[in-house]
Amino acid sequence: MSVLPFKEDEDFRKHNQHAEESAASQLRDLVSEYESLDAQVSDMRRDQKDLMTVAKSKGWDTKALRRLLAERKRDAAELAEEQELVAKYRNLLL
Repeated sequence: MSVLPFKEDEDFRKHNQHAEESAASQLRDLVSEYESLDAQVSDMRRDQKDLMTVAKSKGWDTKALRRLLAERKRDAAELAEEQELVAKYRNLLL
């Protein structure tokens, strides 16, 4: 049993062209949406940096503030377990 090649007629070329145009359109949409989200993320990071600058100008320790914010993102039980372990290690060193 042999495989016959596709018939290269006008309908076949139109179909392929339509498929390529559709794929290209989808790709353009994906890239555009990604770039839009990337711009939004950049804007938010700049806003966060500005907010930390304001906090620093008001006398807050931004290093401690960043650590607090990072801890608030974590699971409470996991964080408590880690803090307990750090306290045990600290006591061993004393």
